[in-house]
Amino acid sequence: MYWIKKVTKYGAFILILLVTAIPVRAQQAQLSLDIQVNEALANSQSIDVQSLVSNTGNGPTLFQIYLENENPTEYANNLYLEVIIRSDKVGEIAHATQVDGQPFSLSPGQKVYATNNSISKGLPGIEEAIQFDGGLTQAGKDFVSNLQGNTLPADRYSVEINVYQGGPQQTKVASAKAEVGTHIVEATNDFYLLSPGDVAGSNTTISNTYPNFQWQGQTGTSYRLLVVEGKEDDSPQSLLEGAASTPPQNGTTKPGSLVDYEMLDVIVDGSNYQYPSTGVQDLEPGKTYYWRVIQRLKTGNGIDKKKSEVWSFSLANHQKSVVAAQDNGKFSNALKTVLGDKFQEFSQEGYSFKSVKIDGKIYRGGQALQRLLDLSRQAEQGDVSIVIEEQ
Repeated sequence: MYWIKKVTKYGAFILILLVTAIPVRAQQAQLSLDIQVNEALANSQSIDVQSLVSNTGNGPTLFQIYLENENPTEYANNLYLEVIIRSDKVGEIAHATQVDGQPFSLSPGQKVYATNNSISKGLPGIEEAIQFDGGLTQAGKDFVSNLQGNTLPADRYSVEINVYQGGPQQTKVASAKAEVGTHIVEATNDFYLLSPGDVAGSNTTISNTYPNFQWQGQTGTSYRLLVVEGKEDDSPQSLLEGAASTPPQNGTTKPGSLVDYEMLDVIVDGSNYQYPSTGVQDLEPGKTYYWRVIQRLKTGNGIDKKKSEVWSFSLANHQKSVVAAQDNGKFSNALKTVLGDKFQEFSQEGYSFKSVKIDGKIYRGGQALQRLLDLSRQAEQGDVSIVIEEQ
């Protein structure tokens, strides 16, 4: 209410002006929202579920959000975030909503790029602090307590981000959702063998006495590698099944148990394994060997096992294989890379290659050649530096 007094020559009069406040409805925010899931979450079984809604901001970067005020002239005020993590089997694992009474705003045309970590510390470029109520649901707590090592079992998961205006869950003005876990659910059979050899019956011959077993498979998964010697009266499948009936070697504390025709039975955390030079039976020239890997995938019910196809190889004569490898251009180039200028000097003085010593371990024959080739490749890629010292 305002009082205005005006004086004229005829006297004074008072003008009373009443001003009434009329509420104006806030303009609805015009936002765009996108969410992208980090490959670490999409491809891994080793993500701590609770870090999805962690308030510490120090966990792995699991997802990024891209939020924009599409109105070039008006502020987007009174905004609230909501994060929901779901599982097909469990339902809502986590549900976190921004604290009521502590909204944030976007200036005209402002764009925000944030991760699950930066959200907990505040959105970059926004002054208001972001705090959340909620976290793991009761189903989520039960889910986490039943996990082995807090890792994601095979399932399909989704990360949903919602933005509300006016208060938590009042008027939804933007929403985005990303599904993850497709790799975990659908790619469990998507692993295959690479080397040595080929499918059983291909009559493939190799020269390396200590071959490097390689396969293509999902990261973050353990595998059981089985290698057996062929027998005329038994099928490769029956030999491998018999080998799998005994405990495998798992690290240095569990040596395992081998049947008489079993060459190797070991748990591998990765997708390759070098046949050892000690502790197992040596592969013999002229004999045929069969091998497979068994994928060990963690699930909510324990370990899910899936078998690869069976591959085979025969070992060529050892002496011939070493000579052939030494005559190979790749091996000569590897020696040149490792020895540098000394290669020509040693060759002229009549030196011959015998063994390689790396980290105190001596490698001979085909395994030594393989180590040289690996060193050469790493040197060419800049992963290692090779220094020749006179002793």
